[in-house]
Amino acid sequence: MAELKAGVVATLETIRNHFPSHVITTRATATGGAHVIIEDVPLGPPYNQATTWVGFHLSDACPYDDTYPFYVRADLSRIDGAPLRCPPLHSTGQVFPADNSTTDTRDATMVSRRQRDQASFVFESPLSKLIKVLKWMLEQ
Repeated sequence: MAELKAGVVATLETIRNHFPSHVITTRATATGGAHVIIEDVPLGPPYNQATTWVGFHLSDACPYDDTYPFYVRADLSRIDGAPLRCPPLHSTGQVFPADNSTTDTRDATMVSRRQRDQASFVFESPLSKLIKVLKWMLEQ
């Protein structure tokens, strides 16, 4: 595996500072990016589960690339029994990481929140995107 790129290292430090009490695991990719998993992120209503893990990929272009998609626990379900939003908003039956870089994967639900305005990538850090995704999930 390649050594983590400087932008990835800086982003990971920012994420660790924001989630100081959470276990955060990283696995370097061949290009200097990282697969990241944050454990025990609070959920609660509208979901049956109180917490979830959140997984995502930081590319070697980080922080100048969109952090997409995000993955959460495979058994995610709503308190009201309604199905999860259909793709591209939620996609069940996934695994993380999904790039075949490892056999150490987790069954997952993909939370697909792509940033369409490529000119704004520099303005939306991976941490701010993660916070937006979590907020969006709780507003569903």
